[in-house]
Amino acid sequence: MRSVSVALALAACNSAPAATTDFFGPTVEPPRGLAKLHPGMSTAEARRLVPALHEPEHTGIRDELVLDSGASDVALEVRADGGTVTSIVAIVQGHSARELLERAWGKPEIVHDSLGQPEVRWASESSGWKVKLDCLERNCLVEFEPYHVLTAEFFGAHVVPPGDLGKLKIGMKIGDAKELAPGPVAVRNGIPTDVDGVREFVATDDKSGTVRAIYLNLPRHAEALIAEAWGPGQPATEPVGKAVLVWPDPETGWRATLRDALGYSHDLGFDNYLPAAQLFGDQPDKIDALPEPLLGRTLDDVKKAYPGAITPQGKDTVLTLPPTEWERVATHVTLVLAGGHVHEVTFAIPWKPHPEARDTLLDLFKHKWGDPKQIEDDGKPVLLFRDDEPRVEIREDVEHGAWQVALR
Repeated sequence: MRSVSVALALAACNSAPAATTDFFGPTVEPPRGLAKLHPGMSTAEARRLVPALHEPEHTGIRDELVLDSGASDVALEVRADGGTVTSIVAIVQGHSARELLERAWGKPEIVHDSLGQPEVRWASESSGWKVKLDCLERNCLVEFEPYHVLTAEFFGAHVVPPGDLGKLKIGMKIGDAKELAPGPVAVRNGIPTDVDGVREFVATDDKSGTVRAIYLNLPRHAEALIAEAWGPGQPATEPVGKAVLVWPDPETGWRATLRDALGYSHDLGFDNYLPAAQLFGDQPDKIDALPEPLLGRTLDDVKKAYPGAITPQGKDTVLTLPPTEWERVATHVTLVLAGGHVHEVTFAIPWKPHPEARDTLLDLFKHKWGDPKQIEDDGKPVLLFRDDEPRVEIREDVEHGAWQVALR
């Protein structure tokens, strides 16, 4: 189906002359005004900027707009996914494209992609574009992508996802996320950025309708640049036993995790977290991350005070907070109801992935509430840190490596 649609597009131009070096011009960039476009913009915006773009007469296997090239052997396409531009390509009939492009732009670079495969390309920092050439069985695919050299400046001084990704939050509703970052949320296979070798991804959970992951796919040499921007990462081990590097930034509330990915590339994932010291705060009569009172309130009152944060989980009602610096999953605050009002609030602060955090957390509790009194409940030791309202009891869950906090 795909080769048929390309053949039809080229056949429509048969009365025109074949492409020469003038078609592509002396500058490495898309022809015929397509340099106004970039991956991630909406197809509606693309058609506004290049009014001659139109739907193809015969639909193929992908979503695309086409532009009459004026050359008998070239078809121009703007490919899309979910109403978002993903790539700009020229399909050149036969295998003469490399010779033609060398006459226009000079000899190409031969680099290696993330899988170690050779890649023929032309790149221009001044024009802001690069071109990848792939000659297939019948035709040559000339793909245009925005281009700037990846440097430490791309990552900035603080850990924050770049561009519109920084507007998102893990757990955000997909509809809200699409309003803030429509391009990367709509395209499941990622979008190339204007920086060489960097693609941005937003993974979603269709069952819960929320953002599940925010990450960049980066080239092999990016690790040194990240360390230059943010300092050395903290070695850590994920639950699956995979070694990673982590950069937590308490100032921004973002944490970045660098993992090995496909081939020689890396994935740099971003998630929101809340340092335990900020979660608890210094005041003995309240938890800073829970500024609105919970104890004694009706569930409706709590939902109004914490809009969007309250969800049912089985028989429990849970208020969700970001994870602490020692955890990868959210902190779930369980609301225990009695007589229609919140009678007790419980949550766990895990330390198992980082055993040294056990004592760090204990010192944090003592700083906030003073030395505890040890009591027993069903024959098990409990640390009573506060006997006034709210009463604060903390148990150590050795099996799961966590402190269990209860407020009554």
